[in-house]
Order: sequence, then structure tokens, then C-alpha cells
Amino acid sequence: MQNHCRHQTGNKSSSGCLPDPYPENPDAMADDGDLAMNLEFWMTNLPQKLKSVPVIHLAIPGSHDSFTSSITMKSRIAPDADNIIKKMSWLGPLLKYFMVNWSRTQSLSAMEQLEKGIRYFDLRIATKRNTNDLYIVHGLYADKVQNVLDTIVSFLESHPQEIVILDCQHFYAFEHSDHERLMQMFNKTFGTKLLPYSDHIEYVTLEYMILQYRYQVIAVYRSDAARFGQPMFWPSCSFPNPWPNTVSTTKLFAVLDYGLKNRKPNNSYISQCILTPSYGFIITHLFSTLKQKCATDFEKQKLDWIDHQKPGETGMNVVITDFVELSDCKYVKDVINLNELLLNMKSSDTVVTTLDEYAK
Repeated sequence: MQNHCRHQTGNKSSSGCLPDPYPENPDAMADDGDLAMNLEFWMTNLPQKLKSVPVIHLAIPGSHDSFTSSITMKSRIAPDADNIIKKMSWLGPLLKYFMVNWSRTQSLSAMEQLEKGIRYFDLRIATKRNTNDLYIVHGLYADKVQNVLDTIVSFLESHPQEIVILDCQHFYAFEHSDHERLMQMFNKTFGTKLLPYSDHIEYVTLEYMILQYRYQVIAVYRSDAARFGQPMFWPSCSFPNPWPNTVSTTKLFAVLDYGLKNRKPNNSYISQCILTPSYGFIITHLFSTLKQKCATDFEKQKLDWIDHQKPGETGMNVVITDFVELSDCKYVKDVINLNELLLNMKSSDTVVTTLDEYAK
């Protein structure tokens, strides 16, 4: 296997001292076992047994098209927009009105999502004419990538026992030099917080990442540009992420159930619990919004499906959805609390050897 277990000195605080791996937190897990009592510190407050479970076997809440809350009527049409949309740009503000209603998938900012317990983020990234900045996109331009990464690293600095998975899913109007620039941005922003790639992700636990090496970021990079000479980025095969691409709840749950049933136990698995409207669906509901038709109206069915899941080797790992704040973040709380099921397993079923022990 590739053994990238290094940087053992960890991340230093501004005072030059290593951060306390067990910072005091008065809002620890409630006596009734509610793992989601404090969403901001939910990983910090997990029982030690769960910190010894492989990250790929924990239930982790994520967001789909994570950083689109900053999309507004002033946003420019982005390179990922379909050609038919680009040809309709002459409609001006009228087109923008409908695009905003159907392009924005989240209401919360990056920091708000972190504070609400989201730990997996889906990034769609594009270049922009007349600037060297890289941007989050979903039909329209959203925030600068650097702004998002700065927010995340700021959160991680003050939450040393929380980790995040950053999934660079799609790249638009990108050349090789743009990939190099983006990867350098990740390396510069997160430094030794980045978990190096390994052939054996099944041995990566929160205990290993946080308490042994102070790693806090798993960066997935779905492009061959990161395959050579980039040890800090994880390939698509380690984080399968099938897209159901349907607005039918029946088809969606069938795809999700099939995917979980057939997931590989030694990889992560991302369940996209989202409805994807077709153009026909959007035209039929033109004066509504994505939030209303594909999130609010879908909320009860989504929560019912999650309630029937379990984490573990053959169960749910990462699940993502739109508008994570609905129902007072019940989606986030329910996903986190699925991990209570792991506490009933025997220790031998959940505790694994570390990557270092495996490499010996």
C-alpha cells in the first residue's frame, strides 16, 4: 500500500503549541445519547467507540451543490449552463429570475452549514473571463472558491476535532494550468490538515485523523489532473457518487437502495438524496422554485427514507441533499443519530487497526 502517514507534528496554533486534542466543551453529548445535540461539535462529542469506526462506515450529512446560497439576480451565467440557456441570455433579468429560483440549492452559507453539522461539501468549479479567480457555479456564478476555503479553514482552526470532506466534482472551462492553480490553492489553504491519499481508506478513523495526526480535510478531486504527483487528493474510485438523475421519488429511492445494497465495503459511498428536475418539470412549475418543488415537498419522504437506514460496512455513509436547513435541520440530526446504531455492535465489529499498524 502507499503509506503517506507523515506530518506527525500536526497543526500548530498561533502560539506555536499543538492544539489540545481534547478541548473542553460544555455542550457534550446529552445523557439520553443524542449524538446531534450540538451540531457544531457533533464529531468532537462522539463516544470514543465511534471515533474508532472507519470514516467510510459512519453516517455523515452533506450538502448538494453546497455553496450556491450566494447566487443572486446579479450573478452571471456560468460555463456549466446548458447551451439552450446561454442562447436565451437575451431575455436578461427575466431569464435570471427563473434561473435563480431553479439554480440555488442551498440557503445557508459555508459557515452556517458547518455550524449546522454538515461535513461533506460538493464543489462545482469554473474559471471566469478577465479574472484569475476560480468560482463556485451551478448555472450561475456563486462565490469565489478561495472565500469558501478560507471560511472552512477558519472553522477547522477553532474546531480541531471536526473533519470535512471536500469533493471537487466538476470543472468547467478548465485547462491544466487551472487544475494546477486549484490544487495549489487547496495545499496552501489547508497545508498539513489534508489527509494524504492511501490505498486503504477503510483504516482511516476519526481517532487516526484527529488525535494521531491532526488531519481534518479529505479532498476528493475528480479529474485525472490530480493522478500524478498530487498525494493529497483522493480519486473518484475511493468516493463513488452515483447521480440518480430523476424527479421521481420512486425511482430515486430504488436507485439509492440499490446503490447501498451493492456498495463496496472498502470504499466510501455517497447517496445523493436529491430530486433533479427536467426542463419539462421546470416549465410545468415555472413560477415555483427548486426549494418548494424538490425540497420542501420532498422533505417528509426523504426523512422517512433516512429513518430506515443504518450506517456501517454495508449501510449509509455520506448522504447529501438540498436545503439542509429545512425542518430545523432535522435531516442533519437524523443522519448523525443513525450512528447510535453502531454503538450496539461488538467492539470487534467497529474498531480497526490503524494505517500505521497495517503498514508494518
